[in-house]
Amino acid sequence: MQKLKKYQKQVFTFITILLLLQFGIFPCLTMANTFANIVGGIALGILVLWLGIELYELVKQPSKIEQAVIEDLKIVKKPNPKQSVKAGTNESEPFVKTRKKTNKTK
Repeated sequence: MQKLKKYQKQVFTFITILLLLQFGIFPCLTMANTFANIVGGIALGILVLWLGIELYELVKQPSKIEQAVIEDLKIVKKPNPKQSVKAGTNESEPFVKTRKKTNKTK
């Protein structure tokens, strides 16, 4: 049921196009009247254009894999404020905290 709701607009559009072809365009193109043939041809061109636009919108929607990749790219790793890039260090190397050991004598 969820998939039907998700693609409700596309299903409605394609059913409408098929019904217009069956009961509007094909009868106009098969009539003996030239004016009806011209109107049917123009309507067929408009219908093909509408179908092309709907198919383009359907293909243009991102898939689940693309959405997951986009979400992963949006997650940005926060930089460590204690780590600073010093001259002569490589950014690809992991940060290693170094401390001088002090001997406390009492």
